[in-house]
Amino acid sequence: MEMYIVLAVTLFMMISFILHKVPFGVTTMACCLILAMTGIMDVQSAFSGFGNKIVVLIAPMLALSSVLTKTSLVARISSVMNTIKGRRGMLLVASFFLIGAIFAQFIPTTAAITILVVFLSTLDNTGDITAKRVLLPLLGVMVAWKFRFPIGLGASTFATVNGMYEGIIPNPEFQLTMLDPFIFSIPAMILLTLYCLFFWKLMPRSEEDIDQSKLKETKKAEMLSHGQEVLVYAVFAVVMLLMMLNKWTGNMLYLAPGLGVLILIYAKILRVDEAVKGMTSDMVWMIAGVLVVADALGKSGAGNAVGNLILRALGSNPSSLTVMLMFSAATVVMTTFLSNMATQTVLIPIAASVALAGGWDPRGIVLIIGTCNYFALGFPSGSGEAAVCFAAGGYNPVKVLKFTFPFMIVAILTCAFTANVMYPIY
Repeated sequence: MEMYIVLAVTLFMMISFILHKVPFGVTTMACCLILAMTGIMDVQSAFSGFGNKIVVLIAPMLALSSVLTKTSLVARISSVMNTIKGRRGMLLVASFFLIGAIFAQFIPTTAAITILVVFLSTLDNTGDITAKRVLLPLLGVMVAWKFRFPIGLGASTFATVNGMYEGIIPNPEFQLTMLDPFIFSIPAMILLTLYCLFFWKLMPRSEEDIDQSKLKETKKAEMLSHGQEVLVYAVFAVVMLLMMLNKWTGNMLYLAPGLGVLILIYAKILRVDEAVKGMTSDMVWMIAGVLVVADALGKSGAGNAVGNLILRALGSNPSSLTVMLMFSAATVVMTTFLSNMATQTVLIPIAASVALAGGWDPRGIVLIIGTCNYFALGFPSGSGEAAVCFAAGGYNPVKVLKFTFPFMIVAILTCAFTANVMYPIY
């Protein structure tokens, strides 16, 4: 009976994520409450996700990353954009893409798109390179690079993914390291950027301007003094170093972001209410709840049952590449119509359950899902940034399909082959 209750709770969580009628964190907390009320877990275990080391890492990292918006980093990059507006041809397009890739490491893509559109709008609409032809390819580059480097939020990607399946497969040998997501994403970053650079001309011509009224307003952050900026950069450098050297620093991998937040609070650079807002965000609640549901899946045997069911559908001995291609395609297709986080949170426990049932190494599959879930380019419902981009550009998804469809094919194939080389299932 216990297994069926856990399966029902998991199904409820997945459907709720897909419908997204309430915040993800509300859904996962409801799941924790149900597990406690039905006696599957005691109260302490049902809400133990908040004390998990992964949440201890991610929560302060969200607060720490928000401080970067107070520095002059964005303004400096914007000044560089001013110097490239007079350039023409491939160099102009490449410059926009490079700045977009840099922005994608530090600030949310929706805000970055809003900033970059201001510069795109200065392009002449009668030439070959127009704002509407470049905007969607620019988003393609940004989703390929989004939080890929192990700095800021990108440094916690491995922990987020681990948290979604470690309860199903607790073997530490199959957990991702901090650099795994970055190394895995390098081929996709390179090939998708080259695709956008050489094939942006597949975008239909239009002499209409970008509709900036469709863009979301970004609040202007209070800027820091030069001395405060130096301290912020120093704190970031030390935190990232402690995390990267976790082989020698041990638990500082998980404690370093919290230490950084405390330093910035005492230095009066980060306000307490700002830190609290970041550390109690919906993402933190969601991860805390998913950790508990994943643990229930593993302990009740429900995960193994789901895995065996899918394994039978795949056949007795599917090739490693076939499995990689299947999950890569499923992720790219799902994230085109669902939010990034919903796609990732639904698919990773399923992938881990299949890997557990098959006795496979799950790392390649979960890396595929954790990477491909960002490639929401073909439809405005895929992500907030996709919605903003399609609205501002006035794009018809069918008319831009000759650009977006090959983009998705390149993404699927690249991630599948990379995973098969790095972590084949057998």
